[in-house]
Amino acid sequence: MITLYKQIETKGLYYKEMWYDNTDKIIIEHSGKVGYVGTVVKTNMTQEEARTKLLNFKSVCAKEGYEELPEDQLCTIVVQFLLKSKEGNKRDKWLRDKVSEYLSDHLCWRGIGNVDSSVIDNGKLNIYCIVVDEERAVSAIKTCLKTYRLDLTHAIIAARNWDDEDFRVKYSHKPINDFSVI
Repeated sequence: MITLYKQIETKGLYYKEMWYDNTDKIIIEHSGKVGYVGTVVKTNMTQEEARTKLLNFKSVCAKEGYEELPEDQLCTIVVQFLLKSKEGNKRDKWLRDKVSEYLSDHLCWRGIGNVDSSVIDNGKLNIYCIVVDEERAVSAIKTCLKTYRLDLTHAIIAARNWDDEDFRVKYSHKPINDFSVI
């Protein structure tokens, strides 16, 4: 998948992305304003045709002002759930899989970012997301967890800029004095 962004001064950040679906033999073009579900165009084509189109995608978009965002403009969000056991149980692993799946869809289809990884360790479930807009990501994550009944009231959402060491708590149902991903 190739994802590119363009800042329009008075309108905000926009995205364009493209990928090939081997199963259905289609190329998918997805674009819109960051934070909103964009438009999708699906085109049937062979894998070779798709490879050519994907190679040209960056240059065509660059002419329109779209580019990849540098790492220092990205943000890391962690969605954390405190667990009752150090290694987690069957339900905790189910929660990890479901939250990762739904968050990935929710963030990607809005051009906000994606789920990077998840870890169950030391009595905590941490799901890491790489995003382009911290505030929109936190709002989207809260909406996703609430909509799909994935324990929003037990979630702690924290963020950090690319070059920061510590996370800042952005949402918690209960007051948090000391936050750590470890």
